[in-house]
Amino acid sequence: MIPTALPARPRHPVLDLPGSVARELGELATTALTAPLACTELGHRALRRPLTARAPRAGSDAPRTPVVLVHGYGGGRAGWLPLERRLAREGFRHVHNYTYDVLTRSVPEIARALAARCAAAAEEAGTERVDVVGHSLGGVVLRCAVARHGLAPRLSTAVTVAAPHRGTRVALLGPGTVAASLRPGSALLAELCRQTWSSDLRWVAYYADRDLVVPAGSARLAGDVPGARDVLVPGAGHLGVLRAPAFLDSVVGLLRDRDRDRDRATAAATDRRRRGGQAVDARAA
Repeated sequence: MIPTALPARPRHPVLDLPGSVARELGELATTALTAPLACTELGHRALRRPLTARAPRAGSDAPRTPVVLVHGYGGGRAGWLPLERRLAREGFRHVHNYTYDVLTRSVPEIARALAARCAAAAEEAGTERVDVVGHSLGGVVLRCAVARHGLAPRLSTAVTVAAPHRGTRVALLGPGTVAASLRPGSALLAELCRQTWSSDLRWVAYYADRDLVVPAGSARLAGDVPGARDVLVPGAGHLGVLRAPAFLDSVVGLLRDRDRDRDRATAAATDRRRRGGQAVDARAA
């Protein structure tokens, strides 16, 4: 069950444009201030350390499934710090940032490398599957990796956050092939909309009602992807959604519950194999 503050499609309040612009600028400034330190491995480890005294989960209660975080256009590791802190508090030991250059590579190339990064993360953790959370462009990259590069068998839960699944007009201002792929009606977005998606893969799309970059209608997935769940993050903008308490509570709860479900399923399968082996031994005797 996904914790959510509000139903998927409530009546949205009238947009406060000046307030939303000020909020986005504040979030941009916060990210810009932490980005230089987050670029170094030592600084990134220090920034993502939980700020509370609560001890992280340990032992068998600690989640085993790797989580791969994919930033958006012009983003980086700094944007994920609030989520990384929360995941650390919950005992997630295998959290990976996938970074890329939007000016020298295309979306399919970025997606191909993401699929390889996910395979490496699973091998490192000794698991079969990973969970992926993609913000903005990162959500489109995630869909492309599933559609074109065979990520689906490796993926347990696919989470997009403020992703322009139907494009964004802001991309008209950006240079290069990546920005062109995010424009409404682009060939890549049309291909992804036509894609036949596996019903076994769980998709969750978070969207914000104060987002000036990606409209709510573009960030939702329900109706396009079978079984997808749309979750509103109220009062948040395009960058602020990543540090909004409603989003952090919901997505951490989702990833934790999915990990527990997988552990229970694995234990049940192991028990069935053990019982089957005992039955074979008894018949042989």
